[in-house]
Amino acid sequence: MSTSAAVTPPLPDVARLRPRQQMAMECARCARYLGANGEVLGDVRYRGLLFRLWVCGPTCRSPTPGTPAGAEA
Repeated sequence: MSTSAAVTPPLPDVARLRPRQQMAMECARCARYLGANGEVLGDVRYRGLLFRLWVCGPTCRSPTPGTPAGAEA
């Protein structure tokens, strides 16, 4: 019997994100402006504070290998 488990990509390091990415104004992966669109990537704690990271869409859920989080696309 096989079960399919969803593989979630690792969340970006909050310390390396720009402030606009931390405040959910830009995508946490590609740094594109989110506007009214976006999907929740996940919640992380950094220095005792809770951050909800957002991505611009399903294509940003799986980052390109070798591309650092927050790199301009």
